[in-house]
Order: sequence, then structure tokens, then C-alpha cells
Amino acid sequence: MARSRLAPEPAGANGRSADDDERGGHGGTPDEGAPAAGDPGVPADADDDTVVIEFLADADLAVPEGVETVFDYGRKAAYRFEVPCAAESPFSVLDRHGVPATETVVRDGRLLVTFHAGDLPTLRAVLEDLQESCADMQVLRLLQSSSTPEESDLVTFDRSELTERQREVLEAAHDAGYFDHPKGANAGEVAATLGIDRSTFSEHIAAAQRKILATVLD
Repeated sequence: MARSRLAPEPAGANGRSADDDERGGHGGTPDEGAPAAGDPGVPADADDDTVVIEFLADADLAVPEGVETVFDYGRKAAYRFEVPCAAESPFSVLDRHGVPATETVVRDGRLLVTFHAGDLPTLRAVLEDLQESCADMQVLRLLQSSSTPEESDLVTFDRSELTERQREVLEAAHDAGYFDHPKGANAGEVAATLGIDRSTFSEHIAAAQRKILATVLD
């Protein structure tokens, strides 16, 4: 089982992410005696096209009309609001894979979502779909359950570490078969398709490889 925490799109001026359109959960109870946190779910009388979202944030957060404070922890508070469903929200993505959000927190203008995937294929599928729906999504932490046999040595690479040009060169080289054996294209041929000289191509491809390998081999 894998536990993942992500940071999708930044929150807007209304205090919630543009992707906060499905259901949310919140974290555990920080103070003894406080009610246990859980998935608020959708009320039985709620419209099928709307969902209830709950999140934790600073207690002094300025919230718009329609967002209610449901529990005050002191420095933090739990907020709840109802919104229309949106197929590409991170919560919809999780729901399609049968993976509920176990914690939703707004911190520094970012929406942090924690979820548990039952196996590595599910985790990969969820992260791929989230990347498609939330272009600037970042994986902040990956944990493996101590009760789950190790099925791989999982690492993640933040593609934003590559410059736009490095990604362009890397993708062109991959598509042309530059990394295949035997090669589908040599450096000069790939460089020509990009309109750059061979030395510039080699410089970009080497820089991209160094960044990727530094993460993979760390």
C-alpha cells in the first residue's frame, strides 16, 4: 500500500483550488477530546450534481460566503462547502480509481491531498491521471506500507526540473528512436528536426540525462 501526498493547482482568491470540485476528507484530530475527523460525504438530500468538500486551514482564513467553519482547533480549523461536480477535479480522479482522499489541507495557497493506493499499478494510474488533469501537480511524499511486500524500488521525478528546451529535445530524441538499440536516429538527425546544431542538441540531452539520473540513482 502506498501513501501519497500531492499538491495540485494553487488555491484561488476564494480560498480553494480551482480543482476542488469533488469530495474531500481531512486529517486526524490534533487535540484530545476533539471529534474524530472523517469523510463528510454527501448528504442524503444533496443534489446529485454537487458534492461536499471539507479541508483544514489556518483558523483565521478569510473565506467567501458559502464556506462554513465546522470545527475550530485553535490555530487550525475545518471548513466545509458544497460545489458542483467537475469531472477533472483531483477528487473526481481519485474517485474513478476507487481511492478516497484521506486528508485535504490548504497550506500556503496550495491544496494538499493525501490518499492511499492499494498497489503500485493503482498508484501509477492515479498519478498519471492527476498529472493530466492538474498540470502543475507535484508529488510531495511517497510512503510504502510496512505490511506490503516490496514490489519495486519506486522513485519519482519532478519534470519541472527540466527546462522547456530540455524536455523538447528529450521528447524529440525519444520519438525518433535516439535511445533505441540500434538507434532509430543519430544526434545530427534529431538536431536537424529541431533546427539546432549537433553540439547544442548534445548539450541539452546531456543536461536532461544528468537531472533524471541524479534522481533515479540517488
